[in-house]
Amino acid sequence: MKVIESRAQKDEEKMEIQEIQLKEAKHNAEDADRKYEEVARMLVIIENDLERAEEPAGLSEGQVRRLEEQLRIMDQTLKALMAAEDKYSQKEDKYEEEIKVLSDKLKEAETRAEFAEKESGSCQRRKP
Repeated sequence: MKVIESRAQKDEEKMEIQEIQLKEAKHNAEDADRKYEEVARMLVIIENDLERAEEPAGLSEGQVRRLEEQLRIMDQTLKALMAAEDKYSQKEDKYEEEIKVLSDKLKEAETRAEFAEKESGSCQRRKP
């Protein structure tokens, strides 16, 4: 019975650790989302700036190159953030599945413990 209780406690501890990891993964995913939105807004602003800058006939080549470079950098940042978001989303899914498996194992262990307690009680009642 102590073995079952010990196993159940270890399963609960694992589940708590994984819940903490899940929270961290969610936090990282939220940070990635926030950064993605920020970069997307900046990209729109830069694209608008580029359009406005191209309107005047006297736009210098240097300005165009700088704006294109900024746009390229923003695009790279956006791609990196999207990849990070996908990575953290996959981790979150993995942790949720692990929590489900551990919860099922815990329920199974609790059921076995209850059954063992009932069996132990019925054996004790049978003794004269």
